[in-house]
Amino acid sequence: MKFDPNDIYVKSSFLQVVRDNDFAVIWHSLFGYPKIVSIETLKFLESFSIQKTICSQLDNELISENKEEIEELLQCYFLVPKNFDDRTFLEEKMQKRERGVANGSLIDYLELIISEACNFRCTYCIHFNNLETSDRINNPEKFMRFDIAKKAIDWYFQTLHKHGKYIAEINFGGGEPLLAWKIIKRTIEYCHVVYKPDFELRFSINTNASLITPKIAKTLKKYCVEIASSLDGLRKGNDCVRLTKSGRGTFSQIIHGFNVLKNTGYPLEGFAITINEKNFHELDESVIDWALNRRMNKVRIDIDVVNMVKIPIKNILTKLIRIRRYATEREVDVPGFWSRPAENLNESTLESNTAFCGAVRGNSVCVSPSGNIYGCGYSTTKLGSLDNIQSFNTTDSIYHHFVKSHLTGRIERCKGCMIEGQCGGGCKITQEFAQTMKIAKIERMCDFYRQMTQEILRDQLRETTVSKP
Repeated sequence: MKFDPNDIYVKSSFLQVVRDNDFAVIWHSLFGYPKIVSIETLKFLESFSIQKTICSQLDNELISENKEEIEELLQCYFLVPKNFDDRTFLEEKMQKRERGVANGSLIDYLELIISEACNFRCTYCIHFNNLETSDRINNPEKFMRFDIAKKAIDWYFQTLHKHGKYIAEINFGGGEPLLAWKIIKRTIEYCHVVYKPDFELRFSINTNASLITPKIAKTLKKYCVEIASSLDGLRKGNDCVRLTKSGRGTFSQIIHGFNVLKNTGYPLEGFAITINEKNFHELDESVIDWALNRRMNKVRIDIDVVNMVKIPIKNILTKLIRIRRYATEREVDVPGFWSRPAENLNESTLESNTAFCGAVRGNSVCVSPSGNIYGCGYSTTKLGSLDNIQSFNTTDSIYHHFVKSHLTGRIERCKGCMIEGQCGGGCKITQEFAQTMKIAKIERMCDFYRQMTQEILRDQLRETTVSKP
């Protein structure tokens, strides 16, 4: 955006600030564009709380000296023309994006819920907690048949090809997908035989690792299947919450699976931890040391997204930030849902389809064993079925309405939030479960995400400015 020093500008009402000593991180709560600025620049922006010209604020010599920085403030919409409406401008962008929902061009990923059964029964399980509040619990189809998988896959590759996309990403989820390992293997082999010549194939699986055998591990390695697995802390912490159906701890079973992968020459690069009040007190930096000893570089930590975690947000925030700093010093990445808004700041909603996850972004389609389509494997919101797969995403379909209602700026309860464009309403599963069970989870998670985003930005600010005088 080119500026005229004699035009009238005003500070955007969507400008957000996190300050630390002599510097601050600023961003636009709808558009993003994070930028580290000096306190002098911040004062300059604040001076435009009242409409004025840049000439009235700076003399010609200073305008010339700071032209590049002023242009950047305008390009990031921190300073806007007096009649500029941020929301109207955003809505025009979102209306164009709607076309991508209707024609399927946004779709990048396919998730197959291979199994709606599991050999574990973790106390916080997203899958079972949400499943048991919907009619999905009564569905007799618990394991995906190959004909269902094939129908979904053929449509998926057809959609990618139609829009000139040649990277195919397919996830096997559950429940515990390895309960139906033969279908997974057959599906992977089918994709390689039929589609490998024309597409780059990327497979992933979410598994508790307990059912991994040397034979399965070799196949996963052969096809470079990315493995996501969970371990909820060290033995004591994990065995508080991650249980078998008979109520026993699962630590030994999980580690056995990890070791099988390692002995096959296909070790995990990291794992995920879910925290609630039962294992929170067991979580500390020792889990990072444990991961490092196994040459892992990523430990994802999430707070239970469906149930109320009756621990003060400040206590959770303090511990997560402390562990995250410890891990960063040792080159271990510690992300979580709580870091998603801060991560999304790196992509402007004006230029990228930014949202909390692929489901609400319209990038992923999830198919259940019965052939129903959902936004993600844990959702209870049915968006279509394989029976109408050729038209399920067309204008005014349930899927189309679902995605367009989650586009940036369209969620009423999010309006005015400091991370509205970066969070986009948060986790859809949290919303579904909270509404069904009538718990005040959504407001608590909103507070948590806002506070955590500010702390992450402060940390990044300190890291960036530590060498500055």
